[in-house]
Amino acid sequence: MEPLIHVEDLTKSFGQRKILDRFQASFFPGELSVISGESGSGKTTLLNILGLLEPMDAGRITWWGQTNVKPQTLPAVRILRDKIGYLFQNFALIDNRDVDYNLSLALDQVKGSKAEKTQAKIEALKRVGLEGRLQTPIYELSGGEQQRVSIARLFLKPCELILADEPTGSLDTKNRDLILDMLMELKRTGIGIVISSHDPDIIDLADNNYRL
Repeated sequence: MEPLIHVEDLTKSFGQRKILDRFQASFFPGELSVISGESGSGKTTLLNILGLLEPMDAGRITWWGQTNVKPQTLPAVRILRDKIGYLFQNFALIDNRDVDYNLSLALDQVKGSKAEKTQAKIEALKRVGLEGRLQTPIYELSGGEQQRVSIARLFLKPCELILADEPTGSLDTKNRDLILDMLMELKRTGIGIVISSHDPDIIDLADNNYRL
């Protein structure tokens, strides 16, 4: 099986401090990989590089057969549009708009009628336990509910790999477990998942643990 992303000798520094030193990894379909380490160890930086949000200093990365793609280029835009989904600790939702608007952003590049897209959003909310909340403003939702909206967005957006940066770091145990169950459901569909975390329970679920 070919990896979705293959990393060789990835190096990244900020000033005189080397954050990533010849890091190597392969991320496959249907696998959960955890990037673990203390705060400041480079977990978020690594996810940003994998997600084509910032450049590396040296090394070789292959994304879906394309090597050393540069951020903000057309190949990068296509990979981000078609292949990669994100889940952030701060949810990355537009607070002053409703759930419907936030979910619609995931469907911008998806073909279908307005009615079909509305039905898809309704079904996605059912899957995350937020049935009937389509018109609810984001700011009225709890942190756990907002992260479930983020998961619903992943159910809608075409992607083969999810990059999740401390997605449960601000949640209580109940909501953390709900989010993990939903991520594992996505994993069972063949989507690869890369999570940055120092939570031992998440590390125990991983197929691979890369400690920085």
